[in-house]
Amino acid sequence: MTFLRVVEVLPPLYDASGGRAKRLDTGAAMERFGEEARAIRDFADIILVANVKDLKRVKFDSVHAAVILQEDYNLNAAPVIVVRDQNRPQFLSTVLTAISLGVNSMMIAWGDDYPESSHVSNVRDFADLAGAIREASRIRSRARSPARLFAPVDLESLVYPKGVALARERLRAGADFLLAQPPTTDDGETFDWHDSLLEKSGLKERVLPNVFHFKDDADIRHYERMFGWMLPRGLHQAAKGEGGLAELETRVVRRLRVTGYAGVYLSTRGNPSVAERVLA
Repeated sequence: MTFLRVVEVLPPLYDASGGRAKRLDTGAAMERFGEEARAIRDFADIILVANVKDLKRVKFDSVHAAVILQEDYNLNAAPVIVVRDQNRPQFLSTVLTAISLGVNSMMIAWGDDYPESSHVSNVRDFADLAGAIREASRIRSRARSPARLFAPVDLESLVYPKGVALARERLRAGADFLLAQPPTTDDGETFDWHDSLLEKSGLKERVLPNVFHFKDDADIRHYERMFGWMLPRGLHQAAKGEGGLAELETRVVRRLRVTGYAGVYLSTRGNPSVAERVLA
């Protein structure tokens, strides 16, 4: 059985301020981005190009960046397409554009709300993510495309029947696999908990658990506050030891392989070289 390695990378980001902002050296940035992705080609089956929400910075469009990786660097790249950043006609056009340019995988994500203070509109043309996935799947079928569709799943929501129903509806709508969060941070306590949730929900064969590259203990605490994640004490302890976090990440991937998971979703946090260390 093939073990699918989906490795998330960040496209180049630039200061969005005006005035005396630094010149946008887009050519050099895209070349660095491409070379970093190419360097891990032996450790990633799909390079997932994230769609980063940062109002202080502008980014390359994820579809454009994925096509560059595919055409110029011969990589299997998948863009993240965020539903709430586009109205329905724009969303469908983006999906069709990706397919027409030969993109073989893409992730359809819901996207977080923008705060009112940002003066940015939240688009609500779809009642739920499954509706957007269903529309994307119809475009895929009409275009006779083999493109693989990914969608997110919140593992903690699988405690409740409603959460399981939402995940199943995304699969019925046309998603081939669900990419999980919060991350599976160790091969013991957290792995057992997530594995139990997936077994009970009957979703284990269709979910790729997440390995999230934390930098240090302060970084762990930042994400706990930002997303409300309840991360295990052992993760904080490992962060204080030399190489502790790297060892945890590697052990999680090893256990995913031996217990029959379809693959892993690795968040590199802008450092693609993490893939070689964790997935070699």
